[in-house]
Amino acid sequence: MLFLSNCISAFAGSYFNEIKPRHKTLTSSIFSPTRIDTIVIRFDYKQSALFQAYTLEKLDSIINILKKDTSIKIGIDGFAYKDEGSDTICYYLSLNRALFIHTYIVGRGVDSARITSLNAYGRTRQKYFNIDKNGGWVNCRAELRLIYPPPPKKKIIADKDEDGVEDSEDACQDIFGYSENRGCPDSGRIIVPFAVQESILVPMTFYVLDSVVRILKENPAINISISGHAGQAEGIYTVSMQLAAERAEMVKNYLLSRQINKSRILEVKNYGITRPINTAKNPQQILRNARAEIRFENQ
Repeated sequence: MLFLSNCISAFAGSYFNEIKPRHKTLTSSIFSPTRIDTIVIRFDYKQSALFQAYTLEKLDSIINILKKDTSIKIGIDGFAYKDEGSDTICYYLSLNRALFIHTYIVGRGVDSARITSLNAYGRTRQKYFNIDKNGGWVNCRAELRLIYPPPPKKKIIADKDEDGVEDSEDACQDIFGYSENRGCPDSGRIIVPFAVQESILVPMTFYVLDSVVRILKENPAINISISGHAGQAEGIYTVSMQLAAERAEMVKNYLLSRQINKSRILEVKNYGITRPINTAKNPQQILRNARAEIRFENQ
């Protein structure tokens, strides 16, 4: 929603940067939103029509959003500044501002049925400072509310091992696996352990890698592929991707230092956080995901 934040700033200056949705209910009882974004649209003092080119351009940009996502409903509120006239004059001024937005939106091809409410508040809701730093009358405004529908309900499936593969399609219901393997884990892999949030070699890593070196030297026909992995609990996406790449590279460099010919390492791949081996619900599982993997490949 970066675009909407920019719109708010452009419409109303720095005083509008912290606008929060005010309306929690709609006129339609069958539509229950999960998020409402409020965009303030500035009007000139005692004016109910928009003449500023930049304001119309921003409003057109919002209309483009509405056309791309027809599930978004719209609410329109009109307001007036307390010095723009009497209670009656301010009421009709705020109503005309809301109606102008309504007419403009519908005239640009947005279905009027998507407008769930249109309110005129006159001068009863002086929400901001009277004049902004540029001399604009801040409360001379309308507010356009974009009302987003709730996301579709997530389908509840029977998934005993919580790997995302439904039990009816899972050939390994008790073991965490991957959809492309019909719910089973990768076979023939050797787990190379690392410490959480680390890519340096630890005693257990040396133990596993030395065992691999021994097998490779005893079986010159065997090649290998290496993959780096990390867990979601180890950091943000970019950090985890870097961590996984470093682990794969560390394994490769160690094997090369032990005189394993480079040609026998067929692939070095970085999977980041995309292939966990468990649900990472406890420290032991988190530690298991901090790893590299080696797979033996016959010539």
